[in-house]
Amino acid sequence: MYVAIEGVDTCGKSTQIQLLKAYYPQAVFTKEPGGSIIGEHIRDLVLFAPKKYGFTLDERAELMLFLADRAQHYAQVLLPHKDKLIISDRSVISGIAYAKSIDIAQSIALNDFVLRGMLPDLVVILELDEKSLKERIESKSHDNIESRGISYMLEIQKCFKNVVTQMNLKYIVLDATQDKERICAQIREHINILV
Repeated sequence: MYVAIEGVDTCGKSTQIQLLKAYYPQAVFTKEPGGSIIGEHIRDLVLFAPKKYGFTLDERAELMLFLADRAQHYAQVLLPHKDKLIISDRSVISGIAYAKSIDIAQSIALNDFVLRGMLPDLVVILELDEKSLKERIESKSHDNIESRGISYMLEIQKCFKNVVTQMNLKYIVLDATQDKERICAQIREHINILV
């Protein structure tokens, strides 16, 4: 079973992944981008290109880099562990949502090509209201994606639901302002139904 934890930056995805590790010690935990060696380099390039390398990536170049990472992630992580519980910090859903200016049907087709049809069995979307998102974003340093602003992040948050609906995937939306243990319990409840 393949579970994707989705949401905009600062919503608590990484926190939930850490909590879930205690409950599912046999699961394979991964992340996108960066779940493979090449993915770490791609992630660094996309997130820090303006500050570290002095240029901004074209949105299509960014999409293609993420697709390269996703293809390698599929080959190195998803396919070899397809019979195990896989829990991922982000997935194809983020890839399509963040490429929102690209036609969604094209983006889905490109991602289907690199994933060979392997999609999450459950997508957990952690959602923040504007006030909470603003507070969390202001309390940390920004990478290239986060520096695009609150309005951009709220748009992406809406895109997550549109993407899972377009792809006909099973998903739940959880209020990310709840206590982290309560959120974890809700995620576990849904995983346990499907496992």
